[in-house]
Amino acid sequence: MLSFVLMLLIAPVTPMADVISPADSYPLDICAVSGKKLGSMGDSIELVHEGRQVRFCCQGCVPTFKKDPAKFIGKIDKKIITAQKDKYPLETCVLSGEKLDNKSKSVVVNNRLVRVCCGNCAKKIKDKLPPKLTAQLDAAIVKTQTKKYPLETCVISGEALGSMGPAKNVIVGNTLVKVCCKGCVKKVALNPAKYIQMVKTPAKTKLKK
Repeated sequence: MLSFVLMLLIAPVTPMADVISPADSYPLDICAVSGKKLGSMGDSIELVHEGRQVRFCCQGCVPTFKKDPAKFIGKIDKKIITAQKDKYPLETCVLSGEKLDNKSKSVVVNNRLVRVCCGNCAKKIKDKLPPKLTAQLDAAIVKTQTKKYPLETCVISGEALGSMGPAKNVIVGNTLVKVCCKGCVKKVALNPAKYIQMVKTPAKTKLKK
């Protein structure tokens, strides 16, 4: 019995998979390496690089990314900045509170655009945005995007928002996505680009009865 217990204690432990929140999930609908549409070559491949989720069109793109991740992260960042800049909700730096202007810096932190007043502030949040500042950005997104939220139904279930209690707010790539219940929140992270697009170009849908 003792030997069995010792075997359990010294046996290698399989690391748990990285858990990525919907807010930090990969927000683009294209492969980080080839630029091809995700899903065009079967199920997309997911990789977590230094805590950041990246998706690929096929397994063959993964080793290419790993050879020079900085190169592809730089390209991804440019696309994320372009996609998220127009709807950025704050007019001041999240760190200093200074007014944002043409000299302000755009930083991508875990697949989210964060705008700051200067290079010094950019360095401070390069790897991680403190929870307090994340909450500040999230609150601003909810406040500004709720006013003109275009959908009446949950992007996951199709149920009417409010039919199962207050709708849940999910932030994906700095875009507000509303779902009907807690059970749908995590599902948004499985295909974030799809749900971002549903909010940006809403189709006319009938409410479920």
